[in-house]
Amino acid sequence: MQIKQITVYGIRLPLKQPFKIAYDTYEDIESILVRIESTSGEVGWGEAVVDQHVSGETWQAARQIITRELAPLLIGRPIDSIGAFHSMAEARIRHNPSAKAALDIALHDLLARHCKVPLYSLLGGRYHARLELPCVISMLAPEEMARQAREACDRGYTSVKIKLGDAPELDVERIARVREAMAPGVALRVDANQGWSAKQALQIIRQAAPYQVEWFEQPVSIENLDALARITQATEAVIMADEPIHGVRDMLEVVRRQAADMVNIKLMKSGGLHAARAMAEIGLAADIPCQIGSMVESSVATLAGAHLAMAHCNIVANDMVGPAMIARDVADMPGNETHIELSDAPGLGIWIDEDRVRALSIFEDRID
Repeated sequence: MQIKQITVYGIRLPLKQPFKIAYDTYEDIESILVRIESTSGEVGWGEAVVDQHVSGETWQAARQIITRELAPLLIGRPIDSIGAFHSMAEARIRHNPSAKAALDIALHDLLARHCKVPLYSLLGGRYHARLELPCVISMLAPEEMARQAREACDRGYTSVKIKLGDAPELDVERIARVREAMAPGVALRVDANQGWSAKQALQIIRQAAPYQVEWFEQPVSIENLDALARITQATEAVIMADEPIHGVRDMLEVVRRQAADMVNIKLMKSGGLHAARAMAEIGLAADIPCQIGSMVESSVATLAGAHLAMAHCNIVANDMVGPAMIARDVADMPGNETHIELSDAPGLGIWIDEDRVRALSIFEDRID
């Protein structure tokens, strides 16, 4: 069975409210959905959500890379050509991980649907029973962040992640107010999204010690792995690397430099499930637990990450909150706002509303 046709949809996903992090504010999410159809009529779906601050990709550039460079490599290939695709893609064009991730996810979904098994079965089988989701709070005034954290606890969340980094002088107050508002036993996590200098990070981490932060994610610039290593080695706090870690080589560099205690793996940075699974294995060997993160993706890429997280013992947390933030998604997520439960339905385990995809589309390309 071979790949017959690939369709690329450019869609904008409206957010329920603006999402502010250290380096940008988002009103909506620009996504590219990829639909791969086999000669027997089976279909797999994938997604690319770009972040030019992290991977250097833009929405339209990813469109061109997929339609002109990568998708044509797959036409006429067997549907199980996942490893071959990555070899061909790397030989064809460097970097562009989100574009590669869209096709990687679609290939995995297509193969699992063909085999009539849930995707997690192809990734090692079910390890976790279900995935608890955090509540992610964007950067706001301390009292507003505290109010939202209190509401999250009332709604049953077991962890709250707060975005910091736009005003370091306010960040300790934000941490303190949020912790005071939270119910006992609910985990507090901090993500600075590169917003601090190394000295600011160490000062804030010291001042935040009474507030029991579970971990601090990416305190310093994407370009400065040395600074991340210095912070990790200078504090008792748990430090998570995110933006600098784009694939297997970066994962190995974290291990070599002892640059982080944890790593946030994102399919959009690693080029999809193929490399992300290898990164989790490296982390397991080096005693570095991993999280599966998100670029605020629709249910398509979110569930791809969920299947990997469900299957891997070294993926101990997730940040797959995109569907909870999106006002109009292309499919219904399993579970509810506080957790994901995966069934034994084949592939990603969801039905994509193609009419809704077309209604949200800004462009559509077909490769055959």
